[in-house]
Amino acid sequence: MSKYKQLGKNTILVFLGNTGSKLIGLFMLPFYTKWLSVEDYGITDIITVYVSFFLGIITCSITEAIFIFPKNVPKDEQKSYFSSGLFFALFSFIVAAILFALVQWSCNILEISNSFTKYAWVIYFIIIATFIQNYLQQFSRSINLVRVYAVSGLLLTFFSAFFSFVLMPKFGVFGFIYAQIVSLLLTSIYTFIFSKSNSFFSINSINKKSYKEMLIYSIPLIPNGIMWWLVSALNRPIIEHYLSIKEVGLFAVANKFPSLLTMVFSIFIFSWQISVLEEFNNESYKQFYNKVLRVIFIILFLISCGLTIFSKLIVSIMVDDKFFEAWKLIPILTFAVLFSSLSGYVGSNFSASRESKYFFYSSIWGAITSIVFNVILIPFFGLFGAALAVVLSFVVMAISRIIYSWKYVQITNMPIYCYMIIINISVIGITFYIQNLIIKFLLYLLCFLVFVIVNRKLKGDVKDAYLMLKKR
Repeated sequence: MSKYKQLGKNTILVFLGNTGSKLIGLFMLPFYTKWLSVEDYGITDIITVYVSFFLGIITCSITEAIFIFPKNVPKDEQKSYFSSGLFFALFSFIVAAILFALVQWSCNILEISNSFTKYAWVIYFIIIATFIQNYLQQFSRSINLVRVYAVSGLLLTFFSAFFSFVLMPKFGVFGFIYAQIVSLLLTSIYTFIFSKSNSFFSINSINKKSYKEMLIYSIPLIPNGIMWWLVSALNRPIIEHYLSIKEVGLFAVANKFPSLLTMVFSIFIFSWQISVLEEFNNESYKQFYNKVLRVIFIILFLISCGLTIFSKLIVSIMVDDKFFEAWKLIPILTFAVLFSSLSGYVGSNFSASRESKYFFYSSIWGAITSIVFNVILIPFFGLFGAALAVVLSFVVMAISRIIYSWKYVQITNMPIYCYMIIINISVIGITFYIQNLIIKFLLYLLCFLVFVIVNRKLKGDVKDAYLMLKKR
């Protein structure tokens, strides 16, 4: 098998392993919103938000390192990395348990009550279950068992759906919690058995040098993860504080639909990064970069306008009536995806130039923007303020990355992107005042017509970009 066919096969398997569990949240949305109240759905979302925040901090992102270090080394070294990583994680979870107990005790004395204090131990055990599943799955990919990696992702999707159907109608929020923990543990058992991880674990293989190597690699990843959490998830605790957990539920439902667009783009960026590494130092890179950017941005623009115009219809079909008001947030959150995707695209230059510091710098600007505008806008404008803060955070991040990458490659035809952004904003504004579905459909056709006029040379760009990507 050629290296390109192998790359294609691995890409498909990694997609299945990584994306399946993310799709379950969208496919199960009609059932989740039927079984849970708005408040209960808000609780499930904010638990997930806290898990994503604490997971990387408690484990020092060592799951990222367990993919890198055991790859292509002798089995004795693989055993050392695998065993030492688990030993470090065990120590970390013991420390975390003590800290969780102290925080909960302090909050009880100070009479502080919120979702974290109520569900601290639930969050803790989901973190443990998530870590075990991620650690084993990433290790299986590292030792070239990509099929096991993919199947474990699919099993997690299946188990999550199955146990949600069984447990959530009867137990509500706790049914969701039980379904998550059981699904993660069963998937971990499968991965442990079929990756033969037992043959890589040995107490005698634990050594300080191995987990120190992994930590030197993984600890610098923590700040960037925190920055992204501040941009994309900080709004949930602030919404709960200033509004209520019910609003968290509405915001979470609205965010599910734009997140699908983000997920689709992440599939493209996985392959795009390979092309960037190969083309970066070529004279034709600037032309290649701009043609692909134009095509990708136009596709995102059209999907964004479509989600905006038909958001009300989509929500009425996909979610229970009690979540109907969530449709009003979808246009704004979808607009934010344009800039988050642009950030990811432009950021590929930093990988190719090996200037990863610019990822961190731009994330800092986005995080600061998120903190400031969430605190300012949410108390005054509620959920619209939270959605607007997401947009502003990604706008600042995208602009900062464009500025940092300007010395490597410049974006051409900037007015065209500005026109599309103005059109998208106009569509968002008009959508709130037009209720007739036929008129909305005609509006979408009008957007497409304007887009064709503005991008008269698109056909040639699409063809050129396709041929360039095909060569890769």
